[in-house]
Amino acid sequence: MGYRWEVEIVPNTPNDPLKIYRLIRDENDNGTARFEAYEVLGKNGHGLGFGDLNGDGRGDLIVHNGWAEAPENALGGEWRFHQEFELGKASVPIIVTDVNKDGLSDFIVGQGHGYGLDWYEQVGGGKNDGRSWIKHPIDPDNSQYHTMEWTDLDGDGEAELITGKRYRAHNGNDPGSNDPYGIYYYKWKGEGFTKEIISHGVFGETKGTGIYFEVVDQQRI
Repeated sequence: MGYRWEVEIVPNTPNDPLKIYRLIRDENDNGTARFEAYEVLGKNGHGLGFGDLNGDGRGDLIVHNGWAEAPENALGGEWRFHQEFELGKASVPIIVTDVNKDGLSDFIVGQGHGYGLDWYEQVGGGKNDGRSWIKHPIDPDNSQYHTMEWTDLDGDGEAELITGKRYRAHNGNDPGSNDPYGIYYYKWKGEGFTKEIISHGVFGETKGTGIYFEVVDQQRI
């Protein structure tokens, strides 16, 4: 039998426990359409990210007010919570990556229901405690960065941040709900990000990102 890559489901569940769901298989190793749930945190907020924050080779989970450190057995061990920041109503996903290439994982977060797009630089961390986070603005003047992608858009071997504005979230009751909206990408230039506009304008004349989008090379479809 060949190697099978198992994928778990980790949904963003504001005001409910954060859980990992794994498919239950029968005695013949076939899926049963039922799932086991493993609780990570007793209560979650708005926003969710996944990546190795402390460099131990395990995938950690970021939520709005900190991050859960993965144990050796992610589906049976106890996740250790580090309450090290407050992100508000954060994007889904929060992107974990080494933005400034200093060997420590940073993260990028948008405000899903307000203004702001920022990256948080990890300082003095790695596998040890004692880390701190420096907030760096990327684009503070637009609202509702509810979703984003981190991928190589222009083929130069370096990932870009692709995101944009959701239109009229919460029925127009969010800050900036009726502002012009669009799709943008941001390129890391060594000390900060530059912004390029893919589409921008008023409703009916342009596009936004909503709560989910995908970046695809159409020539390979």
